[in-house]
Amino acid sequence: MTTNTKVRLRFAKRGDLRLVSHHDLMRCLERMLRRAQVPMATTQGFNPRPRVTFALALGLGIEALREVVDLELAGSMEPAQLLERLVSCAPPGFDWVDARALPPGAGAPRPRSVVYELPVPSPAREAAQAALPAFLSSASWPIVRRRADRLREIDLRPHVLDAELGGDGVLRFRLAVGPDGSARPEELVEALALGPLLSEGMYLTRVDVELDA
Repeated sequence: MTTNTKVRLRFAKRGDLRLVSHHDLMRCLERMLRRAQVPMATTQGFNPRPRVTFALALGLGIEALREVVDLELAGSMEPAQLLERLVSCAPPGFDWVDARALPPGAGAPRPRSVVYELPVPSPAREAAQAALPAFLSSASWPIVRRRADRLREIDLRPHVLDAELGGDGVLRFRLAVGPDGSARPEELVEALALGPLLSEGMYLTRVDVELDA
């Protein structure tokens, strides 16, 4: 009897590929797995699918440097060999970074926090430097989250673990991820009065997805 094995991979999503939705990214990965002839374990039922688990979906238009995906293989394969096969089939902008075997019985990846970066042009830095200390020193920061059919008020402040505007003009911040999800990075950008940057051609980069041990 063949024993399934799990491998955890890190990948980057750059350039025009950041404009691809999470659903389309999943389809892109499935095509890569077929082309690379990776022996995948599959789900049961009338429409079997490869057993693939992403740690966290990525918002449309956001670049990423170290996303996490787990693959369950139908058999064994060295992580280095798997990585080599996937790299050879990856489209432009989809860069495989790392692969490691998981111990038997390992569960799904559980994200603890996510780190983002946003370049802030010189004209906007002074206002951001004033807004950031005010936000970080606040006990709460109510915002209204808009959905298709309703409005909901949430407190943004507990979701932001740390944030700074570096001397290089890059805003870096870490958001907590819990069972109920996370704040959206755009919500902090809006709170710091930097929202117009996202409509002027600047874009966010998710630098890392930090997992529970």
